[in-house]
Formats: sequence, structure tokens, C-alpha cells
Amino acid sequence: MTDIKIIRLCFKIISLLCYLIIFSFISEEKIFAGDNPEKKNDNWSISLSLSPYYDSNILKYSEKYIQRFKNGEDEGRFHVSSIDDLAFGYSIGVTYTDEIIGKLRTILGAGYDSDAYTYNSIKTWAVYNIFWRQYITSSTSLSFSYSYLPGFYVRHFRDEDWVKYYGNTPETYQPYEFSKDDYSFWAQHIFSWKTTRARLYFSYVRYFLNESNTEYDSDDFLYGFRIYQSLFKNLDINFGYFYTTSDAKGYDESGETKENSDDSDASNYEHSYFAGVGYILPKVFSLNNDISIDAQYQRSFYTTDHFLELDPLHAGRYDYNYRVFVNYNLDVFENFAVTLFYNWFGRESSTSAEANRQYVSDEKDYTQYRIGINFNYLIQF
Repeated sequence: MTDIKIIRLCFKIISLLCYLIIFSFISEEKIFAGDNPEKKNDNWSISLSLSPYYDSNILKYSEKYIQRFKNGEDEGRFHVSSIDDLAFGYSIGVTYTDEIIGKLRTILGAGYDSDAYTYNSIKTWAVYNIFWRQYITSSTSLSFSYSYLPGFYVRHFRDEDWVKYYGNTPETYQPYEFSKDDYSFWAQHIFSWKTTRARLYFSYVRYFLNESNTEYDSDDFLYGFRIYQSLFKNLDINFGYFYTTSDAKGYDESGETKENSDDSDASNYEHSYFAGVGYILPKVFSLNNDISIDAQYQRSFYTTDHFLELDPLHAGRYDYNYRVFVNYNLDVFENFAVTLFYNWFGRESSTSAEANRQYVSDEKDYTQYRIGINFNYLIQF
């Protein structure tokens, strides 16, 4: 993207923010002027969000491949112009709320989310989602949702099937891309003492890989819970656990099965642990503001029966994943909020096969952080 295009994009973003701020002032003036003294319940709401952020490692490369990129090595592997990038996340969500079943609330919604990368458009992605949330009592609700991710680029890998015919040439690097269907459900209950709420989760996710990587097609199942607890008026904590299984296809040719295939088998299971804290800070210029910190720790274990020589990337492999999310939120107006955020990600990979540990580590270890700001505007009518 040229500098002129970047300037134009920034101008459009600034113009949008100015419009939202002006519109917020107009909306508040109407409310305080008494234009609607008998205000009805708002059935519709539209949420608009914009999040410019810096991503330090867009392809989650290990130090080994970061150095190879900088040195101009591995012709055909790298299809990006930089390891890092400036991205713009934006989303729109629409919800409708009404009492459809007796006096119990029903919430229907749909949304669109996308992250657009400035210099590496190959990483730009978008997802579409719909959901239905139904209260079955005043304190218990159920939610069903579906989301579709039409395409997500991970990176280029060397395809060993191509190497057999073309040798170690640039053409043997093929893109690893997938689309995804996500069917999710959760049930939430707020306990009678009002300071505790709990959620139970279930998800079924189908991954569909591009033509060069169909052995990585998989069916994933997630089960878990999360507890939210108010300790004081201004202090909340949460914690939870997810268990995920991923059953990969494991073959890519007709007549093959997972048992007799010579392809990679990425089947695995994962334990995920969550903990977080949220604190409401003293008002700043009469504006509400708060800070939250959430952390995740994940352990993944790969279950392939292939020998090390056949599947060196997965045989005996296990991963440690770490994630930290820090958010500072400021409510500028009643319906306009600004959030500063910092996200950190890290992965350490190893294997029970001692001779292969350095190889797995070089391929899969990485660290990454994102830092940015989110502008969120809510319209209710």
C-alpha cells in the first residue's frame, strides 16, 4: 500500500470518528431536551467498532524463520513484505430484543468482523455470525450461534508431495489456508445472591483446508465452563476451563485411510485454563473507566500413531500456549467507548522424541504481541 493510500485511509478513519462523536453529542442533547419524555424500550441496537492496532508477528514465525526472512533465504516460502504490520479491525453487529415467549427476553443478532492488514493483504480475513439468545427464566439463558470464516491464510509450507516431483524448488512451497464453520452453544445462570454467574460451553467446529492440505481437515469439539464472581462493587474475577479435541482427517488421496496414510496426522486434544480480573477505577473527569487483565494457559497433546520418521512435526509433540490480554476502557459518552489494549501470545513446542525437540521448537515456537485502540459506538432505537 502506498503512502498516499495510507494517508487517505487514516483521513477516512478520523472523519468517521469525528462523525460518531458529533452524532453522540446530538443524541445526548435530544435526550436531555426532553424530546422523548416517555421513552419506549429500545428493541434494536447497532454496534460499530473500529480497532487500529500494531501486530508484531503476523505469521507467528519462530526466531529461526524471522532470521531467514531478514536474510532473504528460502525462496518461495515468504509471501509477505514484512514480519509485522499495521492492521485495522472493524465490525458491525445488529441485535433485536423482545419478549417473544411470554415475559421472557429473546435476543436475535447478526454480525460481521474483519481485520484488514495494511502492507500484507494476504492476511486480511472476515467472519460472519448469527446468534439467538433465549431467557428461560429471569436468571437463566441459553445461546445458540453460528459463524462462518470463508478463508484464513496461515503461511506457506513446503509440500513434501510436491518435493517428490520438483525437488527443493520455490514452487514446492504451498499456501496453508482454511475455512471454518463454528456451531456454538452456552447456558448461563445467575445465582440468587446476584454476585455469581456461571456458563457452560459446547462448540462443534469444522475446518476445511485448501487443496494442498486436505489431510488437515478436522472436526473439533469443545466443552467447558466459566465462572464470573463479583468480590466487591468495583472488583470482579473470572476463571474457567475448556477441553478441546481435534480429529484430523490424516490422508489426502483416494483409497487411503488415516491408518495407512503417509501424510501428517494433526489430531490432538487440549486443556485450556482461564483467569481474569476486572477493576472499576475512580472516575476521570466524571467519565466511567475500568481496567481488566485476562490470562490463558493451554496444554496441547498430539495423538498420531505415525512413527517419528513419517510425521516428525506431530509424533510425540506437545505445546504450551500462553496468552495475556490487558484492556483499559473509557466511556467517553453513554454510547461511545474507547479501549486501549495490549495482547501477548506465546507458544513453546516440544516432543517426547529427544532427537526431534530442536526441530519442533524451531518450527513452532513463537512470540507475538498486538497493541492498539478500539472505538465502539452503540446505537439504540
